[in-house]
Amino acid sequence: MENRDPRTLYVNALDALLKDEIAKVALNRDFELLKEIARLAEQDAPISLAMTDPSLYSSWRSAVTRYHLSGWTEMTPERVSKVCKN
Repeated sequence: MENRDPRTLYVNALDALLKDEIAKVALNRDFELLKEIARLAEQDAPISLAMTDPSLYSSWRSAVTRYHLSGWTEMTPERVSKVCKN
């Protein structure tokens, strides 16, 4: 897909994770974004957000729970890399 800088990629991935748009990203075959979504879900919400931005922390934690309950657990950054051969 497009070549995004790391900050834009992070923001787009977090937005897709929070909005539960992972399937849409997968259907668009945007492997760069999919890999970043998987990384954000795997690392989970930073605990520091609980103090600095409790709303984002809560939303991010809920999004990670939805991610796992929706069956995306096996989609890791490493597996996305294997699929897209990057």
